[in-house]
Amino acid sequence: MKKLFILFSFFLIQFSLFVSEVMAQTPPPGGSNNAGAPLDGFTTLLLAAGVGYGVKRMRDSKPQ
Repeated sequence: MKKLFILFSFFLIQFSLFVSEVMAQTPPPGGSNNAGAPLDGFTTLLLAAGVGYGVKRMRDSKPQ
């Protein structure tokens, strides 16, 4: 039973990796030279939170 479970797990993992490779299609060549990843609101919020956390850590580490 244990060997069957291991074999099933192996094939399940291999199948999921194969499907992800098949589904991941590359975009067609060409396009704009200025095409890049846009900075959406979540990225900006994450960056601002990181800066705020860094400032807080710097203020907390100062000797009083």
